[in-house]
Amino acid sequence: MSDHNEQPLDKLLNAKNYRDICPDTVRRVWTDCEKRYKKAKDVEKAAREALHGITGAFMTPREAHQLAWDMQAWHLEKTDVGLERMLGRHTSTRERLPLSDMDVVYDRIFAIAGRPRSVLDLACGINPLYLGARGVTTVGVDISGAAVRAINAFHEVYGMPVCAVCADLLSADAIPKEHFDAALLFKLLPLLERQETGGAARVMEAVNAPRLVVSFPTRTLGGHSVGMAVNYAHWMEEHLPRDMAILEQFRTGNELYYIIAK
Repeated sequence: MSDHNEQPLDKLLNAKNYRDICPDTVRRVWTDCEKRYKKAKDVEKAAREALHGITGAFMTPREAHQLAWDMQAWHLEKTDVGLERMLGRHTSTRERLPLSDMDVVYDRIFAIAGRPRSVLDLACGINPLYLGARGVTTVGVDISGAAVRAINAFHEVYGMPVCAVCADLLSADAIPKEHFDAALLFKLLPLLERQETGGAARVMEAVNAPRLVVSFPTRTLGGHSVGMAVNYAHWMEEHLPRDMAILEQFRTGNELYYIIAK
């Protein structure tokens, strides 16, 4: 990259709104915008817009602060009420609540895929907090520094069997190479494919696990279905690698799930 572009990129990397995003994600977004725009100001504007869209699903600083207190309270009480309060601090896990519904979903997943001793959770948010609280050893990967810090604190401070790394799934060596019994790819694959053609299949193939659990949203943020389940079912059929097979498909109120054998 030329010296002319290094300064704006460094500015973006250090910007208050984006400094908690994985640096590889910021660089990848910048490089993609460079391919589409010639003027530096247009590159920066497009990159900021893309990163703003990415951070929309992140916890706010206030939510991250509240989560830290929630974890402390849960450690003292070990109640499902406290766990549900924790999970409600992040958009993706909040959509799967109440906790009784989450338990039903995972019971169904594990009945088909087998009860795992180890799970890899990609684009995890704070979902490993649920799995760790339920005794499942989990490694999470996410581009949100706040989510990764919360998960690692859950292990380091409270002894739960979880950890996380801040990494961009479309970057080289972002996916842990060790073996896992199952991998979770919730509401992730179409996002990868939109950013890189073939990215969804590449990530699925890179995971070292015999079972993948993939999900898609079935409703918009406004609560409308607009045929999303049917569209994503077609998408899954078109993008599933040939050496993988669908073991089971089921729906909940907000998500379409696939359990896949590698």
